[in-house]
Amino acid sequence: MKKAAQSSMRLPIMLVVAAAVIVVVVFGIRAIWHKPDASTPSSNKTAGVVVVIDPAHGGSDGGSTAEGVLEKNVTLAVANKMSAMAASFPGLKLVFTRNSDTEMSDAERFAVASQQAAQLFLAIHVNAFGQPTALGIETLVDSVHKAGDASWSFADAVQKSVVAATAAKDRGVKAQGSAFSRLTIPAASTLVGFISTPEERAKLIDPEYQDSIARGILQGVANYVTSAGVTPASATQTIPLDNGQTAKPAGTAP
Repeated sequence: MKKAAQSSMRLPIMLVVAAAVIVVVVFGIRAIWHKPDASTPSSNKTAGVVVVIDPAHGGSDGGSTAEGVLEKNVTLAVANKMSAMAASFPGLKLVFTRNSDTEMSDAERFAVASQQAAQLFLAIHVNAFGQPTALGIETLVDSVHKAGDASWSFADAVQKSVVAATAAKDRGVKAQGSAFSRLTIPAASTLVGFISTPEERAKLIDPEYQDSIARGILQGVANYVTSAGVTPASATQTIPLDNGQTAKPAGTAP
């Protein structure tokens, strides 16, 4: 009787063990054959072209001002709009030099580009002039660049797109001495309107107009990337910062 009782007790235990083994095997097979969900990030996923966006000024450096409107706040507002739109431009990986009211030197801004292996660098500025009549958008490149080189082509793409998005006066692409001569990647500075002109100052603080500027900039960058055949970098780049130039882009007269 004892042997029969022991046998009857072993049977349920063996069934439990067998069931457990089957579960382990089944889940093991599923784990081997499971394909990652399409939305799961992958380490070999192609990265976007790295673009550093530099909202000019910040902190104690307010930039140009008029009637209580500060350039540093306008440039940051546009940059924040761009950040919110980034998902609509998956081919670009945006890196911002600042996302708050922070003062930064040129060296610190360029260091961000170097650390992030940037492929393009675009600063956002606001223009100003002594007379409250100047209007329009212009984009600057450093005077070391010759017309038609990568920085000029980059600036031209941004200029055309921002003008198209805002319907503002087209002041064109111009050359000017700046700290951008230190960069070895295409770089430009877009001046998105005159803070000194009441008509444009009102637009520059209008969230909807800032949306137009932001989308125009992003589309311009995307257009350049496509036309120039820029692809995401596969190796870390470095950007020389050793010539000591400290000039910064500024507005020009009409």
